Amino acid sequence: MLKIVEVHPARTAQGEYVVLQNQGLVNVNLRGWALCTDSFLEGEPSRLMEEMFIFKDDVSIKPYGRVVLFTGEGENEWVPTTDGKHAYCLYWNRTTPVWTAAQTLHVLHLLTSRKVVPPTSATTQQAQMQS
Repeated sequence: MLKIVEVHPARTAQGEYVVLQNQGLVNVNLRGWALCTDSFLEGEPSRLMEEMFIFKDDVSIKPYGRVVLFTGEGENEWVPTTDGKHAYCLYWNRTTPVWTAAQTLHVLHLLTSRKVVPPTSATTQQAQMQS
């Protein structure tokens, strides 16, 4: 389970970052998690597009491992930390800060997903299987 453990506000995007930590006992895949402001709960689509980061990297985070999301520019990579461990650093590549003005941050995860197959495709697939 990922948990927000630190928010570092800054006047510039390059200085702003959020630290997440896997506080569970098993590895967590980063793909499918999201970090957002209250705009998610308020249902404001225009703000939500600007204030939500969706993790797309297929990276496994070990128990007590950390993820650092920088608002500014950079390249995603594992980096050594001062405690001898490694943190996965991601960059949103934005030019303006996002989290500094937020009242609250939320980390979200889609627990399940399901592929949606249009009815015509399903019928075609069934017909192919029967022949």
